[in-house]
Amino acid sequence: MPVDTPSPEQWSSVAKQCGLSLSDADVASFSGLLAGFVDAYKVVDGLPDEVPPVKYPRDAGRKPGAEENTHNAWYRKTSIKGAPDGKLKGSASASRTT
Repeated sequence: MPVDTPSPEQWSSVAKQCGLSLSDADVASFSGLLAGFVDAYKVVDGLPDEVPPVKYPRDAGRKPGAEENTHNAWYRKTSIKGAPDGKLKGSASASRTT
């Protein structure tokens, strides 16, 4: 997704939504301060998506219920069956829940 530098009008609009009053000098200052960040995002946006191949298939998972997610620490839970042998064979870590 391309990353564009906000226009002065966009800066002013966002400022008004946040209850701020920016002068033209303020808008120019913010644009200058954030130019380096926008340039960095453009570099990241231009990098190839190097997604590794799926070695061990898994399903889409599910949202855990409140009873098993008492601290609201999980967003999704899924089980990934790994290799049939190896160092983790028979351990609780062999089938991971994330």
